[in-house]
Parts: sequence; structure tokens; C-alpha cells
Amino acid sequence: MSRTAFRSTLDRAIRRSSRGIAPSACRYQSTSTSSSSSVPAVKDNELAKVIRDTIRATGPIPLSRYMQFCLSHPIHGYYQKSDVFGEKGDFITSPEISQIFGELVAIWFLTRWMEVDSPTRVRIVELGPGRGTLMDDILRTLFNFPGITSAIKSIHLVENSEYLRKVQNDKISRRIEDKEVELSWNTGINEIPEADDTYTLFVAHEFFDAMPINTFEKTDMGWREVQVDNDPMHGNGLSTQTSKSGLRLSISPSPTALSTVLPASSPRFAKLSTGSRIEVSQDSFKIMRRIGELLGKGKGGCGVVVDYGGDRSYGQSFRAFKGHKIVDVFDDPGNADLTANVDFAYLRESLAGTGTSALGPISQASFLLSLGLQPRLRKLIDSASTEERKEDIRKSAQRLIDPLGMGGQYQVMGISSGEMTEEIYPFISPKKESKVLKP
Repeated sequence: MSRTAFRSTLDRAIRRSSRGIAPSACRYQSTSTSSSSSVPAVKDNELAKVIRDTIRATGPIPLSRYMQFCLSHPIHGYYQKSDVFGEKGDFITSPEISQIFGELVAIWFLTRWMEVDSPTRVRIVELGPGRGTLMDDILRTLFNFPGITSAIKSIHLVENSEYLRKVQNDKISRRIEDKEVELSWNTGINEIPEADDTYTLFVAHEFFDAMPINTFEKTDMGWREVQVDNDPMHGNGLSTQTSKSGLRLSISPSPTALSTVLPASSPRFAKLSTGSRIEVSQDSFKIMRRIGELLGKGKGGCGVVVDYGGDRSYGQSFRAFKGHKIVDVFDDPGNADLTANVDFAYLRESLAGTGTSALGPISQASFLLSLGLQPRLRKLIDSASTEERKEDIRKSAQRLIDPLGMGGQYQVMGISSGEMTEEIYPFISPKKESKVLKP
């Protein structure tokens, strides 16, 4: 669809849609890790005890298992606790900062749906819906258009936290209470069935950054796994950088089952030099491939993945967030969010043979500005009742597109069913200037 068509659709949407904006702090602030000495010592961390006992019994564990302990332990896991989002939590996301984010994602969905002759059955799938804010904004925007409103039949939310499911239900149920739309939850993407008669809209915002990773180092003897081990100095009265929880990183002296498989999963990794490290998320690969299978069959579909990372692999991006600050990953297991940069090239590789095409990635700033952030911002500012409110709206929108912050650090990858025969807006390659001298 052309830029002109996007503008026409956007103009109709911005006249009908409105929601409040909450100025808050950004989740992703830096790629550097703060010094462990700046964080108060944590005493008697129950989850750390569980992990140390596991290591004593079975030996060092993969980073992926450590992340699963910290994020998903049924009692001490981070996501089993109360609301971790917003000012009172440990991070805040783009949809919580400004309604414009979700509105423009909805506009892209709308234009893709129109481009494929407006299928009469549509479902929306979201991975990791958080508070439900993004889905609520998407629905509010789409419901301004009768055609797609009547086509939306179901919403599938992939969420494990019972607490967050309740929060999501409270918000989204109100949005669809007068609509014939089924709202359901799934614990994994594999639970969502294929639907030959339905067009699928898919979104994953800050989902893949929380997927468990495994880290490997390339040595003269081949790939070796970086594992989590007990710190031998812990409990001996000696102070070390990792003794807060008694855990540390170590390199396996011999190949592991994972080190023989995962570094071979992408041809890019073989080209790295000795001493290089890579972070590989096999769960991300499997989930993304399943998404491709869902979108590549039947009526097809489209989707967007928004996360921080880049179109390359990373080796040392694993970090923890607590109280809107970066802390050491071993400081307080289970009480901090663990995250790593997303390798978008790896996600793209996972889609091979699924009947879908990957678009981009492009920066969040490029995505939002191309889809009409500025005209929508002007509309919201004009509608604000006070100067203070106008300034809050302006600052919130600016945070989304700041090239040194979220605008540059977050990337957007699109997915579209079918083989891409032409570029899809706004995932358009920059035009190269001709080197031919004009007379």
C-alpha cells in the first residue's frame, strides 16, 4: 500500500480515537551493566538457595534454565508476583507511555487487511500482553471502522501469569462488551489452532527479549557453553562480585549438548572469530516459526514484532532491571526482570519455508513517523484542555521516537503471509542516489 493510502486511512482514524497518556520512565536505558557494589546486598534470597541446591545436585546449569527459575518459578518467579509494569514496577513500555503507539500499530493492521480484500473473519493474537494496554488501544482504533469491526471474531492472548490475565480481562472485556468477539487466553503459541477461514493479526511487543537465552563462547577447541555455577567464595566470609546470591558465570571445559547444536543453527555464527560470544534463544526460534506457520496458511495474516535489539547477534547483552535501573543479573534472583537483546536476523531465519515474508526490521522512530505520528500528535495536543497536559502529551510522544532512546533502540519487524513481490510500507529500503552525473 502506498504512502498516500496510509495517510488517508490515518486521517480517518485520528478523528475518532482518544485515550489518556501517562508520562513515565523507559524500561531500556543503557546497554551497560551497573556495578554490583552499587546495589545493596540481598540476604536470604529463597530462590537463590533453590538454584544453588540444584547446582550442587546436578552441576552448572544453562543460562536458559536460570532465567526460567527467575522469571517463571511457581512461587518465587518474577512474573508470578504483582504488577511489574509502570512507575511502581521495574519498567514501562511504549503502549503505557503514549496511546499513539497502539493506534499506529492498528493503522498498519487495517491497511494490510484492506490490501488483501478485507477478509470477513479476523482474529488478533498477542504474545505477552502486559496490562492489556496495547490490545485495548488497537481495538479502540480498529472499532472506528465498521468493516473490520464486524470481521473481528476472536482475540487470543498468550499469557501465563494469572494476575496479569485478570488485569487484561478487566480492561479488554469492557472494550468488547457490546461486540460479538470471543476473548481467550493461552499458555503457549502452540495452543492457538490454525484457521483456514480466518485472517490473523499478530503482535509481540517486548516479548522476545524475555525469552530464555543460552550463551556460548568460541574457543580454539570449538564452542563452549557459558553456564551458571556456584561461587566457591560464597559463604567463606570473602567478598566477591557475585557473592550476593552465591552464583557466577563459568565456561564449560568440554562440549555440552546445547553447545553442539545451537551455534550450528545459523550460518552467521560460524563466521565469528575465536573469543566471540553469542546469545541464542531456541525458544524464540521455535515460537517465531510457529507464528510463521499460523500466518502462512489459509487466509494468511500479518504481524509486527517490536523489541530492543538489532539485525545481528549479541554476545553480552544479558542484564537485569529492578526499580527502573540496570542491576547485576545475580543480585536478587526472582525479584528483577531479566532480558537480552533480540537477534532479529535469527527470527527472520526461523520463518524460512513457512509461507511468510519478514519485513525490516526498521527503527521504532521510522515506523511511527512513517505511519503518521506527527499529525496524530497535533490532534491530541489540540484536544488537550491545559498547557500542562499539552506538554505531557508532547514529551510522551517524543520519548517514543527519540533516536538516542526508545526510537533508536527499539526495532520493528513486520511479517506478511505470502512471498513478498514488492516492498510493504513502511518497511521500504532507502533509495540509493544515482552515481551518474546529470547534465
